[in-house]
Amino acid sequence: MKEHPFLLDNRLNQCACFIRPGSRMVDVGTDHAYLPVWLTRRGICPHAIGVDIRPQPLSRARETVEKYRAEDLVDLRLSDGLDQVSAHEVDDIVVAGMGGEVIAGILEAAPWLRDKEKRLILQPMSRAECLREYLFQHGFELEKEEIVMNNRRLYTVMQAFFTGRVVNATPLSLWAGRLTQSRSPYAPAFLRRQARHLRNCAQGQGEGYLTAALQLEAAADALSAHLPALR
Repeated sequence: MKEHPFLLDNRLNQCACFIRPGSRMVDVGTDHAYLPVWLTRRGICPHAIGVDIRPQPLSRARETVEKYRAEDLVDLRLSDGLDQVSAHEVDDIVVAGMGGEVIAGILEAAPWLRDKEKRLILQPMSRAECLREYLFQHGFELEKEEIVMNNRRLYTVMQAFFTGRVVNATPLSLWAGRLTQSRSPYAPAFLRRQARHLRNCAQGQGEGYLTAALQLEAAADALSAHLPALR
């Protein structure tokens, strides 16, 4: 039965938007299990797994599952990353609310993610450029990326899948990913902030960073032209 149990915040809502309808999903670092409960009670996912490395968040997750009568829809597990999840159980994998380097470590420890049928939905709280670099160097392609505002802070959410093709990343691709194609109203401001950072880096890193900064500024201007309200 499709229900609308509660509203997700903007960050988790964007993760939900990248989930493929009908897919089985796992939420790594599930905390309160809001995402798997919301997706299953809405009928978007037939089944979901929520994992967390600590017992206390898993206890909060269990309270949410019970409150919204999702015991038959959501399976909760104590797990370090994806250690307690098997490839055949899930199609879409969400790793959100952690640093980019931590997320990269979780992906590295689960070689079964190198499957073109799997989709990764990743939401780094910091060091997004490190996560993009890992993806590019290990054969993953960024399919989609969006920027959202949550509690006055900007977050990027990525969707990626495995192709096996290793890419030598440029400063532009590391610091902007696919956000130069974003339709988010927050994208121009975010790109300009990244451009300022790259300009600072350019003093010690060479012309590649300055070129990337100029490209980001141009992309921000182009996006603003299509989003007049941001001017």
